[in-house]
Amino acid sequence: MGTPSPLLTLRGGLLPHLTKETLAHLLWAKGAPIIAPLQHHVDQGPVLEHWGKGLASFLGLGDHPLLITLHDFTEELRHGYNQKKSVSIWQYGTNQIHFDPLKFMSLMEAIKPSAMLALCDGDTPAGCSNKRVSHSVAKSIEFLDSCVEKASISPILESTPIIGAVEGGLELKARRKSAGEVAKQPVGGFLMDGFHHGPNCEQLNFAMIREALEESVELLPEDKPRFFLGPAPPHLVFDLVEAGIDVFDCTFPTMVTERDSMLVFPFTLDGSSGVKSEYAEGKYEASLSSDQFRMDFGPLVAGCACYTCSNFTRAYLHHLVATKEMLARVLLTLHNLHHYQAFFVALQLAIRNGQLDELRRVVIRGHHHPAG
Repeated sequence: MGTPSPLLTLRGGLLPHLTKETLAHLLWAKGAPIIAPLQHHVDQGPVLEHWGKGLASFLGLGDHPLLITLHDFTEELRHGYNQKKSVSIWQYGTNQIHFDPLKFMSLMEAIKPSAMLALCDGDTPAGCSNKRVSHSVAKSIEFLDSCVEKASISPILESTPIIGAVEGGLELKARRKSAGEVAKQPVGGFLMDGFHHGPNCEQLNFAMIREALEESVELLPEDKPRFFLGPAPPHLVFDLVEAGIDVFDCTFPTMVTERDSMLVFPFTLDGSSGVKSEYAEGKYEASLSSDQFRMDFGPLVAGCACYTCSNFTRAYLHHLVATKEMLARVLLTLHNLHHYQAFFVALQLAIRNGQLDELRRVVIRGHHHPAG
């Protein structure tokens, strides 16, 4: 897998709006790593122990490496519920379950992930107290120590890469302490955590987190991937990549789909993406509920090779959206995930060719977003 790149993200054991059969139409997803937030699987330990082959196999996704994280980044993180020795994870948004490292690692043995985020406390919303930030850092370091130790003596998990979370909110001293301690551990990568959570992070102002993020990244080894999870529109992706982030998720295209919209932004330096400027200028997406598409018999994006654009028209998708057909979001998901991944492929190429600034101008042209 080249970097930077986005990972597919499950919700409740499925990719949102797709079955395993419809996922097959997303060609780049074949065998690709997938993120599974633990909050959707907290009660499946006994079933998985009986199954014996791990969560990926249980979900029918055995050909995909599975990375376990804690929370679903499309949902708001509930604040103030973590306890001194445990982290609160909410099942179905209502059922609160506390995990300490022992309980967490026991469930990991049943899940048998390809990689896992260590138990961590990322409850550091903007404006929280220094005490809360300090507790977040200290607990997460302690939890990581415990997870690494327990994995080392587990026949099931001893070779499973652990992702260490770097915490500290926006406090530079706390971020430096967290990054320095996590970097000492034999982890497989780092999650830059505690900056944001939930749908509002789509509007994240990078200028607010830039210094704390860069201070953290500076202390981490360059040969291990740095993760930043949560909805990342293109302008945020560029800022984060320049700050040293390698791995993202696919929550942004999922949220675009759930607005009944299609991604339309250009990402080719030769102008071959075929995006119609009359509705794309200054926007990343276009809503299929708009009447302007009622008699538009072109593909969602001219030149797009995705299954949806190869077989259906904007007019048909407009009809599906207007009649609230489930197929609308299936087809939109296939296009939006393809488009987002293709953008990252273009990003990798631009980095190799030293054309990152040129690509940024093409992608972001006229887009109104928080200063960064």
